[in-house]
Amino acid sequence: MNILNGILLLTKNEETLTIDMNRKILILGFILIIVGCAEKRQTKPAVEDNAKETVLNNSFESSFVYNESEAIWGIVIDTLTGDEELKQLKPVEKEGLTGEMIEKIINKTWPRVQVKFLRTSNDTVFVSIPESEVLTQQMGTAGAESFMVTTVYSFTEIKDIKYVSFDFEAGDHASPGIYSRNSWDEN
Repeated sequence: MNILNGILLLTKNEETLTIDMNRKILILGFILIIVGCAEKRQTKPAVEDNAKETVLNNSFESSFVYNESEAIWGIVIDTLTGDEELKQLKPVEKEGLTGEMIEKIINKTWPRVQVKFLRTSNDTVFVSIPESEVLTQQMGTAGAESFMVTTVYSFTEIKDIKYVSFDFEAGDHASPGIYSRNSWDEN
């Protein structure tokens, strides 16, 4: 009987040990779930994420500032198709327009790229851009093209003007030369 009692005692100890192990595993599992689901508190970064985004946006905007409220012509994006289209944003009286007036409008529309009206000769307006780095190096190809197109279209609103002669230092995104409204026609 001693052997039988020993076997029964051993079996009972194994069952108790198994129950204790299962209980410990269950408790450990609950602890892991609680720790895993607990709110993680992180230390505040030196510059908050939205502040970083603001800095990035400001640096982008500082080189590509466009004030549509002042513009005569502008690039409008169709929200359904994503296509860009040049549109006249304001009607103008051609009879009263001067080169100086268009210069002011362009400079308010594009405050980071200042044009200087020089003169008119026959059907051509002559302008310079003394500090052209924003236009030629910082606005990118699309931004520079938008500037050039809208500036040409605005100056050619002047009665009998068909061409705009730009004088500035050439760069990666824009080149000086004589442009007309047909300069951007696709062949």
